[in-house]
Amino acid sequence: MTLSAQEIERLHALPLFGGLSSGSVADLLRDASVRMLEKRRTLFVQGDRATHFFVVLSGWVKLYRLRSDGAEVVVEIFGPGESLAEGAMHMPGGYPVSAEMVETGRLLAVPTQSFGERVRQNPDLAISMLASMAMRLKGFVNRIEKAETQTAAQRVADFLLKFSPPADPGATGVVVQLPYDKQLIANRLGMKPETFSRALATLKKQGVHVGGPKAEIRNIAALRRFTAPE
Repeated sequence: MTLSAQEIERLHALPLFGGLSSGSVADLLRDASVRMLEKRRTLFVQGDRATHFFVVLSGWVKLYRLRSDGAEVVVEIFGPGESLAEGAMHMPGGYPVSAEMVETGRLLAVPTQSFGERVRQNPDLAISMLASMAMRLKGFVNRIEKAETQTAAQRVADFLLKFSPPADPGATGVVVQLPYDKQLIANRLGMKPETFSRALATLKKQGVHVGGPKAEIRNIAALRRFTAPE
């Protein structure tokens, strides 16, 4: 397993490993392996036995479920420095969702069996795991609240702000590199494509212009005020 200094730093920043020493993290991950996976590669399918959980080192991974009519519902999308499916190791029914690469990327695959044994032996790790799951639950609750209180345009603006880089000194605006294509963003936000298009049209009045894989936010402070539910 070969990791860059930046990737190691991301691992230590994960809530899952919060408060653990570098030696403890290295011991926990000694059975892990780095995988280079191409776009649209399936990681696992809903109902599969949970043999691994993953840390995204680069690229994007989507978790999704299929409705009875075959339509895909995106549950969440994870990017660099985020972990996914660690809770599935405790689920007798296996993975509750399916996972697929949104783009080519590197993942750290951690075997659940050996990791679970270490969790049972290490109370600090067990507490960190509970904290990580609590943060994930809080994120889902926040998403549900925003879906109920924000307009479609506000939710798209909120999404753009999440991926905005720090503004240059003295600048009021930024350029955002969209992490994945617009159709997937719409799905992730629970919108139909036409609703997403109308939201982008509304945001033009707020100084947001989307072209290709980039979005220009001309006044980031004003856009933050716009996202606040009335």
